[in-house]
Amino acid sequence: MVNVKKIVSNWTYIFPAMTVLTLILIVPLLFTLWMSFHRMPIGHPPTFTGLSNFVRIFRSPIFYVSLKNTFVYAFPAVAIKAIIGLGVALLLNQKFGGRGILRGLSILPWAIPPFIACVLFWFVYDYRGVGNFILSTLGLKPIHWLGYHYAMPSIILVNIWRGWPFFYLGFLAGLQAIPAELHESAEIDGASSSQRLLFITLPLLKPVFLIVCGLSLMWTMGDFVIPKMMTGGGPVDATLTIPMATYKIAFLMGLNYPLASAYSVSILPIFAILIYFTVKQLE
Repeated sequence: MVNVKKIVSNWTYIFPAMTVLTLILIVPLLFTLWMSFHRMPIGHPPTFTGLSNFVRIFRSPIFYVSLKNTFVYAFPAVAIKAIIGLGVALLLNQKFGGRGILRGLSILPWAIPPFIACVLFWFVYDYRGVGNFILSTLGLKPIHWLGYHYAMPSIILVNIWRGWPFFYLGFLAGLQAIPAELHESAEIDGASSSQRLLFITLPLLKPVFLIVCGLSLMWTMGDFVIPKMMTGGGPVDATLTIPMATYKIAFLMGLNYPLASAYSVSILPIFAILIYFTVKQLE
């Protein structure tokens, strides 16, 4: 027999969260999808245009340039952040004096707002700034950090500097969840520290690793502040990522919101795939 009281009680808890999710996610998503099939000239009612916006997007080189730049920006940044975060987590998981202070200091780059991190790196990337001072100290020639050839590595460095503490926190939580008895038993059996790392720590850390990398990959691909403040998508579209391209289409190319909506809908499957694999790790 169906327990109506229990069903109503369950939905009482779920309904507020579902309402908020609908208002902030589902409704805007549906409106974006609706807008992508229309033409909306300023001062005129919207008119249905079918797939014309999508045809225009797929014929535009901006779509493919931004897609390539987003992958170039996101994947190396996430890989390097994962390596740094894992190394710091393994180090700060050991017992030594001052460990608590170092753990607190390690979070600072992630705690700083992105726009402040960008302002700090303006002084690093200035032609007479810290970056070129270090190069001259090493006997190397100064470079234009935000020029065409170095712009992408430069903004990747900003993202890495600010984002690695997220990996460190996730990995540290995963390391502390591993039972100490496993390491003690392996040590008694004669396993070296590297063997314990390869055959105990890393396999047990795999779910945390995949979740953290999946979340960071989505956030990095959707990063708007760093490319906008550091280069504005330039020079010559060298750092034009998906968020920057959407912004330019919507606000700098005749306020073409339907075309920007079509662009957003076109790249939505990429994020849907990342979300799917990330959620799978939570099961």
